[in-house]
Amino acid sequence: MNRRAFSIALAVVAAALIPGSSAMAQNYSVQSISDANLGDVVSAASGTSTFRSNASSGAVTLQSGSAVRLSSTSANAVVTIGCSNSVLCATTAVSVTLAHAGTPSGRLDYIPSVSVANGTATITSAYSAGSYVVINLSPIPRNSSRTFLLGFDMPVLGNESSRSTGSAVSSYLITASRPSGSGSSSQVGDIIAKVLRPIAIAKTQDLQFGSVTRPSSGSGSITVSPSGSASSTGTNVRRFSTPAPSAAAFTVTGEGGQAVTVSVPSTVSLNGPAGTVVATTTATGSGSQVLNGSAGAAGTVQVKVGGTVPLTQTTGIGTFSGALTVTVQYN
Repeated sequence: MNRRAFSIALAVVAAALIPGSSAMAQNYSVQSISDANLGDVVSAASGTSTFRSNASSGAVTLQSGSAVRLSSTSANAVVTIGCSNSVLCATTAVSVTLAHAGTPSGRLDYIPSVSVANGTATITSAYSAGSYVVINLSPIPRNSSRTFLLGFDMPVLGNESSRSTGSAVSSYLITASRPSGSGSSSQVGDIIAKVLRPIAIAKTQDLQFGSVTRPSSGSGSITVSPSGSASSTGTNVRRFSTPAPSAAAFTVTGEGGQAVTVSVPSTVSLNGPAGTVVATTTATGSGSQVLNGSAGAAGTVQVKVGGTVPLTQTTGIGTFSGALTVTVQYN
């Protein structure tokens, strides 16, 4: 057991414990503990972030750091305790302890604090006892069970951590017993998450239409495909060899196997010395994409953007330029 101190949050009125009888000893069992699932979490670029799960509702809020939780489901745990073998079940309080279990995996860390709330059981008191937490429950009738709810603070390590991304678990041990400590049973509960490395996008090449003459009459255009090939239309429209045309290129990096959405604007305004022209864009690698690789390793996807610039015999002479902003986010 890793001995780290817990803190406990609870608002209850303390009640006296009623000792059991050894002649008719009752037995307690931890019948089940539901997983507390944080879902998908994007770790911060650096530094540890802490999420807090509310014991009653399971609502999750960010307490510190800049990690982002993509999931919105509740993330508390339901602990079910049963009592059997004696009529004293109905008159003896239940002693429950919570302690760390094993070493966290992935980018989840040890649980620094927990909170508790009544389910079908009534919590009479709860307090931290150094490396574990004590939770006292009102008596549970013989051959029946009661529940209480568990919330927690959960640290998520930043992207500078050497620990792997992907599936992560931080575990704790629940033990239910008589106040004397006898008649006990234990079960391990898990806080789970899928921790993703931060997503990023980098430009590797600009969209360059090159140099072209405007049409001598009517209208025309110059087009660069996402593969970088150029073509033109219009009367007496001529393309020059320099500068060479090229499609814009971007590299998206993030968690392997993770779905992302890449957004490319449909038009881009190009400003010149004699006005503005509006280019329409075409792209590969845009929309819904999946980064290559698998969870626990880095993945990438390539995005290439071409476009078409309309030309008329009155299009201004000079160099036109603008900004093409491509964005990406995890789905």
